[in-house]
Amino acid sequence: MFKKTRRYLTIFRVFIKYNLFFLLYKDIKRNHISNNKCTCNLDLEAREGAAKLRDAFEELGPSFIKLGQMLSRRPDIVPRAYVIELQKLQDKVKPLDFDQMRPSFETGCACSALDNKNENMGINYEAQDILEIFDEFDTKPIASASIGQVYKGVLNGKEVAVKISRPGLIDIMNLDLAIIEDIKPLIVKIVGLGNNFDVEGFLREFREVLISELDYRIEARNMMRFYENFKDDENVLVPRVYTDYSRENILVMDFVEGVQVKDLKYVDLATRTHYAKLIASSYLKQVYIDGFYHADPHGGNIIVKEGKIAFIDFGAVDKLDNELKRDMLNLFYGVYTGNVEIASDAFLKIGKLRKEEVDISRFRRDMDDLIADQKYGFRERKSDNYAKIALKYNMSLPSEFSTLEKSLMLIESVCLDLDPEFNLMDVAKPVISKALRDRYAPKKAFEAVQLEGDRYLEIFRDFPAGINDVIETIRGYRFEKLQESTYKVKRYRLLDRLTRNLFLAVVALISAYLIIQGENNTMILGTIGFLASLFLSVLMFQK
Repeated sequence: MFKKTRRYLTIFRVFIKYNLFFLLYKDIKRNHISNNKCTCNLDLEAREGAAKLRDAFEELGPSFIKLGQMLSRRPDIVPRAYVIELQKLQDKVKPLDFDQMRPSFETGCACSALDNKNENMGINYEAQDILEIFDEFDTKPIASASIGQVYKGVLNGKEVAVKISRPGLIDIMNLDLAIIEDIKPLIVKIVGLGNNFDVEGFLREFREVLISELDYRIEARNMMRFYENFKDDENVLVPRVYTDYSRENILVMDFVEGVQVKDLKYVDLATRTHYAKLIASSYLKQVYIDGFYHADPHGGNIIVKEGKIAFIDFGAVDKLDNELKRDMLNLFYGVYTGNVEIASDAFLKIGKLRKEEVDISRFRRDMDDLIADQKYGFRERKSDNYAKIALKYNMSLPSEFSTLEKSLMLIESVCLDLDPEFNLMDVAKPVISKALRDRYAPKKAFEAVQLEGDRYLEIFRDFPAGINDVIETIRGYRFEKLQESTYKVKRYRLLDRLTRNLFLAVVALISAYLIIQGENNTMILGTIGFLASLFLSVLMFQK
């Protein structure tokens, strides 16, 4: 209780120091026309307030740094000036002395290897000094962040990078999470969040981000998954994890030599253009083919060497489920081909809106402007245009989309720094073609049939019985009513025939639509329905 009170006082002191209570209320309630290049007093004041919030978050430590980074990809709730400033949050702090880092590897149990055998192949760091485990170990860190520090060493003759988390972080983060939960109603009231914003979902995602950042075993699994996804691409390198030497607060991996992308300013344009295309194509593959992508691809997390690239720091990753990946690919395909209807329909699906809920004509005009900007705009980022449309039409975009949008903005910024004429659409065609081939590959269809075979078989088995029930119901109704006159008998016989024909025609039309417009599973279901209706039509004709 005393620790929580002391942390409350620390947060309150920092907010008072930067006058944030007044600035946040004033800026978030502002409603005026703004531009990121504007120099009017209103925008300059907003940027000053946003810069103070960024400084306060950096002073309060890792929990608030991560919170700010998450808010920076939510332009639907945070003013643009704050989005721009929070994107600058630097997760870099003054490094701790090596002796202060020792508790991280001298406490806790021995690690277990992250392999499929579940064997205890871990190294007990408690049993011996960490400096004795490695052939060489430089106690001066090569990188320092609020979560951990990275050291360089030699293990079994190979250069490795050793990532060690700062001791005592979990206690501070748990306090911060409890405090944020306490003041949640106050935040909602001050900020004025709408009904479309899922506060609980946002805080749940924030908690998951902190957990994944603290547990290096999760990052190790991410690295192994990326390694598997790019094992056949010789132009993209992923560091190998030394699972025998890694555990919750220690990660040992290959040391990747090279130059950070952000330091390529003085390389010739042809080389920089090559790296920009390679970075963009590999990232589009992560998103639209693998559905598993690096969520923090800034210039410091991409290394280049001898025409190849390497992604590093896999603590922040994200995944797309099949439905969202399909809708995202449809959106990207619509933008790439200039098809406004496909792009609009896909974006509405992502935002969980129906056409009837928006001014569809106006919405498509805005989407047309976005597509034109993507294709013909120059020397500026374009990925944040989606958030502007979502905000305009009060769309509730899933957090996965917001995360992806921020990541694409980072990739665009990296590529534009390398090549001012870069356009993401120029490298999209091979990725889109492969994604569509994978989607409609016979192997995928066969796998879907295998997985859903029992359900399809049950539907097909019950299909004739369902038709027969409908027909018997109609006949029963006819026999009760057709005894009055011969005329009525003839009329209801015709009605019976027309009803059956109409029913089969409807089934055939719906099945044809599923075949043309559907995805893997619905295409198969549509094919089965069409063949069944055709078979029953022939059978009725023979009778």
